[in-house]
Amino acid sequence: MNNRQRISVSELRLGMCVIDLDRPWLETPFLIQGFILSTEADIKAVQQYCRYVYIDPRRGALPTSSKDRGQQNLDRNSSFSLFQRSEPPAPKRAVEEELPDARKVHARGSSLVRGFMDDIRFGRVLNVKAIEEGVADTVDSVLRNPDAMMWLAQLRKKDASHEQHCLNACILAVTFGRHLGLPRDELQKLGICALLHDVGKLQIPDAVLNKTGPLSEAELATMRKHTDFGRVILMSARELYHGAIDVAHSHHEWVDGTGYPRGLNGGQISPFAKIIAIVDTYDDIIGEHVYRGERTAFEALKEINAGRGKQFDESLVKHFIDMIGVFPVGSIVELGSGEVGIVLAQTPNKPMLPRVVLLLDANKQPRKEQILNLAMPAAEGAPAHRVVRVLRRGDYGLDPQQLQERGLMAKIP
Repeated sequence: MNNRQRISVSELRLGMCVIDLDRPWLETPFLIQGFILSTEADIKAVQQYCRYVYIDPRRGALPTSSKDRGQQNLDRNSSFSLFQRSEPPAPKRAVEEELPDARKVHARGSSLVRGFMDDIRFGRVLNVKAIEEGVADTVDSVLRNPDAMMWLAQLRKKDASHEQHCLNACILAVTFGRHLGLPRDELQKLGICALLHDVGKLQIPDAVLNKTGPLSEAELATMRKHTDFGRVILMSARELYHGAIDVAHSHHEWVDGTGYPRGLNGGQISPFAKIIAIVDTYDDIIGEHVYRGERTAFEALKEINAGRGKQFDESLVKHFIDMIGVFPVGSIVELGSGEVGIVLAQTPNKPMLPRVVLLLDANKQPRKEQILNLAMPAAEGAPAHRVVRVLRRGDYGLDPQQLQERGLMAKIP
């Protein structure tokens, strides 16, 4: 049987396996070269870009179970299913084992960001090879254990917010891509896109970028030019992954068509740009800015959830919230015992029961660091441990950045 059959896009049906298009893949927003049509939105997206496609009649099948139909309803009007490939891999290391290596990767990443920002400021050619190697290190660390890099993404210095935002976006995007089940080579591409998504802001005047009050209409128009600036900057970089140019230009496009700079709708926005739109917003909300203080992860997720289907891809929002969890890594939490600590790692399938590094006793006095797994049964006769509230950075004098600088977290065995 011929494994390559040409058909008109009007003949596409759910379950078909598209293996080739009537145009180069790079001219479309499809992340994977070959995919199963699992939602009506998938079909509409293909029809928007192609007149005919090639399918493999041996692969793919129409969904028949109620579970499959339920997943279609979940992902309706979403391009997410085009690049969801598998379940995320299991961590290869415990977070405590990965932290020492993750710290080295994070430090090199910070140096890398400073370097390419200086290159852009002084008109030098971007060192694409160094960027690729730095992202590869981040991908490797996240695949070994994502919680270690997520912990380090909580560390923030007030005088390096733009630098940290780029690195944090890379960490968040790669971790999110892992959660979605993307293979390693796609995590690499996604990380490059995230690391470079905001380079256009380097050409925005400091008076606008760091203004403490609301921006005027003219200033807002200037700020929005960073997407065009980013596209121009990255187009001059030789051998850079082409998708990074698109993401720099499109990460403020909204799925309902009201974003900028081109007013694209959901079917016209690439999957990577949709992912980075979410992680960019999340890190921006939880970060401290000259014009406002930082907000909690809960507040960030609430705002992102309010934008699903309008600003953000609806299915991606659901999966992002699942990844971040009820008590995100790096959160300062108080237990029912009165003890206070910082969330070190999530517990699979038990979002209310993370692993916590205890730092303060019930009287809010410093105590010897201890890792407590809330999912483990309490000693006989002792009350079960549980989180009763999430605290803000600085409550009881606790700040993840200060703990890192003092070397306290380095003592974790």
